Order: sequence, then C-alpha cells, then structure tokens
Amino acid sequence: MQYQIGPPPMNPLMRLLTGLFGLLALVGAFFFGFVLLAVALSVGLVAFVLIQLRFWWLRRKLEASGRMSSDEESRDQGDGSVIDAEYKVVSRKED
Repeated sequence: MQYQIGPPPMNPLMRLLTGLFGLLALVGAFFFGFVLLAVALSVGLVAFVLIQLRFWWLRRKLEASGRMSSDEESRDQGDGSVIDAEYKVVSRKED
C-alpha cells in the first residue's frame, strides 16, 4: 500500500527533478551524519587524551614526592634488614 500526498508528477522533467532532489536529500543526510560522527569521535579522542595526560601528570607528581614508588626502586633502596610479609594465624594455643 503506497501513501502519497498527491499524484506523481506526469511531466518527465518534474519526475527527474523530484528524483534528483530526493537523491540530493539522501546524500546530504549521509554526509551530515558522517560529519556528526567525525565530530563525536574527535571530541571523544580529545577527552581521552586529556584524561590520559591528567593521569600521567598525577603519577609524575606522586613519584616525584616519593608517595608512589615502583617495586624496583623499593628493592634497591633498602639495606635488607626489614622483611615485609603478610601472614595468617592458623591456630592459637593459649597456655
């Protein structure tokens, strides 16, 4: 079942112009969507880079202040007199 606002134009020139206008509208909608997608991806990429830059900056500040150190740095700095470990009490005998 076809729904039409009016009868299709009988003039071949008008039919051609209507078809070209419809094709132009489809191409325009496609490119408009493509531009919107490109803008959204660009905004997302910029946000991702800014967040990564912020994390890098915070990590650098923490490492410079000595709050966060890697395992290699902590192994190299100690004199070996302290052993850090976790333990779990299995049983407790009370004498």
